Amino acid sequence: MKTTWLVTLFAILFTLPLLAGPRGVYFGGSGGQSFIKTEISDIGNEDLKLDGNDFAYKFNAGLRMTTSLAFEGGYRHLGSVKSKASDMTFESKISGYDLAAVGNIYLGIVDLFVKGAAFWWDQQLEGGGEKATNSGSNFVWGFGATLRLGEMGIKAEWERFELEGYDRLAMLSLGVVFGL
Repeated sequence: MKTTWLVTLFAILFTLPLLAGPRGVYFGGSGGQSFIKTEISDIGNEDLKLDGNDFAYKFNAGLRMTTSLAFEGGYRHLGSVKSKASDMTFESKISGYDLAAVGNIYLGIVDLFVKGAAFWWDQQLEGGGEKATNSGSNFVWGFGATLRLGEMGIKAEWERFELEGYDRLAMLSLGVVFGL
C-alpha cells in the first residue's frame, strides 16, 4: 500500500511541471491588417467617410504570472486611411500604447488566449492644408492563439478597439513571440 502511494505521489510531482505551462517574461512583434471605418461631420459642409484597410504593426512585452494569467503592454501603429471631401484629400493615422490582462488556456504546444486592455491613442488628421490631432483612451478586446516552437512562438490575433465615433476599428495580425 505504501509503495502505491509513493509511486502515485512521485508520478504527480513529476508530471505537474509538464502540465503547469510556461511562466516569465516574453516579447514580440506582429504585423497585419487594420480595418478602419468612421465618419467625420462638417468637413466643407460634407461628411467625410474614412473606410479602408492598411498595414498595421505592433511590438509588445509581457509577464506571464501563472499558466492562465499574463499582463502585457506595447506600442502599435494602426496604419492610415485616405478619403476625399470637397475636392480635398484627407488622411487619418492612429497609433498608441496599450496595457492588457491576458487569459490563457495552455494546451501543450498551443495557447488560446483572450485579452482586455486599455489603449492610449493619438490620431493625426491631415487635409486641405490643415492638421489636427486627437487623443484619448479606450477599451480593447481580442482573442488569438500561439503555436509554441520551443522558446519561440507564432501568434495569430484579432483585436477590436472600442473608440467612440468609429463603426469599425480592428486589427488582424500574425507575429513572433520570444521567451515562452
